[in-house]
Amino acid sequence: MRSIARKVISQVMASLKVHAEWEEWQRRYAHGAFYIFPPESVGRPVDELRSRYDARSAKYSSAHISLSEPLAAPLSESQREEIVHELACIEPFEVHYGPLRNFAPYPGVAYTITPETSFVALRNALHATSAFLDVDLNSESVPAHMTVAEFITLERSKELLDELSEKVSEGSFWCDEIVYAVPNDAFKFQRVLSLPLKRER
Repeated sequence: MRSIARKVISQVMASLKVHAEWEEWQRRYAHGAFYIFPPESVGRPVDELRSRYDARSAKYSSAHISLSEPLAAPLSESQREEIVHELACIEPFEVHYGPLRNFAPYPGVAYTITPETSFVALRNALHATSAFLDVDLNSESVPAHMTVAEFITLERSKELLDELSEKVSEGSFWCDEIVYAVPNDAFKFQRVLSLPLKRER
């Protein structure tokens, strides 16, 4: 298992290219980040909303909950093992998504994610590892969310929230793993590693 993970990481990192045409914020994600991806039954309808209301965001990634800051350097095997060790102490939990919200004064519409305490504990454990030693934790105060649209104006954000509120379903799913994802040459995020939370013995 470790040799396979090491090989996958090596292959992905060896192919990384930070393109000149990437915007500055995109370059920050060259070495990937960690996410919670919902199951297909949850992600599919959210992806349909993303494609309809923000095709640019949908092009970059499927439905997800951003968990960590982007890494400043390629993930090493020792860092992966350290993260696995930390995750083994984190209990799986049920994620509730909804209702929709915006982030005024910033643009965007997203699903609220709760329980916030479980999400924060998971994020803090991840950020406490050496993989994030030289990373500025700029998003620590940003509430957990699952984006529907972000590359839109403030005016459109308000309109879209009014348009969709109470018209999209809410629900829950079980979170028992996190995913390390890295953008390819076209800045489409690819799932590289799935790392489990605490498992029953």
